[in-house]
Amino acid sequence: MASRSSANDVARLVNDLESTDAIRRAAAVARLRVIGERAIPHLAVFIDSQSDTRARALALSALQDQPAVRALDIALSALDDPAPDVVVGALAVLREWVVREEGTRALEAVTALALDDRRDPRVRAAAVDALADLPEHLVGPLRDRAPRSESAWSSIDDPAAARAWVEAHGSTTAPATLHAVIERLQSQEQSESAAARRAEWRRARGLAHRALARRGSRLALYDLRESFERAQEALPEDFLMAAETLGDASCLEPLARAWSAALHDATWRARVSTTAAAIAKRARLTARGAAMKRIRSQWPGFI
Repeated sequence: MASRSSANDVARLVNDLESTDAIRRAAAVARLRVIGERAIPHLAVFIDSQSDTRARALALSALQDQPAVRALDIALSALDDPAPDVVVGALAVLREWVVREEGTRALEAVTALALDDRRDPRVRAAAVDALADLPEHLVGPLRDRAPRSESAWSSIDDPAAARAWVEAHGSTTAPATLHAVIERLQSQEQSESAAARRAEWRRARGLAHRALARRGSRLALYDLRESFERAQEALPEDFLMAAETLGDASCLEPLARAWSAALHDATWRARVSTTAAAIAKRARLTARGAAMKRIRSQWPGFI
């Protein structure tokens, strides 16, 4: 009877991982960790199911600190899951096994993920993090090739690494962090003397603007407007996509200035006009309104 009761308790806790109550989910994870090896069979079935991605990632977190080899097997199998969040959860489990495992299964699997440029950038960054407890001479070369961890944004000194960081963390990191990244990228761009490399920093900044706009944050709207205000040539497409997603009436004049400055780039001018029209439609600006009258008077043909 006690065994059946215990199994029922584990099943209930596993079900709680799908609760809409964050406190209940956290309590379930903590309790499953305490139960330990007895919970592993239920967790294995749940992790391999079609249940909610977040809940399955939480189930993997319940396997952290579990010494049973079965926990290692489950985490290794989860590396093939199509959901990046589940794979990241599995890598958090494998971080401990990379160091303590007598064999090399965990080490080989995590290293392969860190080097696989076909995988989601978040997964590759998490794989490098999972190797962080190994000697630096082993981890360093992998870290140089993989996207940086979420906390490493302030030390990024290469535009390609900056783009990889945004691709890996732009959808999950705090909007305030993305804003700080944009400010850093702008500083790098302004201090760069080589035109080609300056353009690469600008490309990374545009990607960060687009990521922030997708989050619905207006933190960097001022910088976005200034980018169009100062533009003397076409900006990367991500700037326009960010403006189209988040821009308001205050963006129309900067866009008009960018349109006016590029007299010999018909493609860019057309794209800027399309973006302005989309903003005006979303903001419900009419041709009779003062803002649209002023724009059309000063920049005929723009919108």
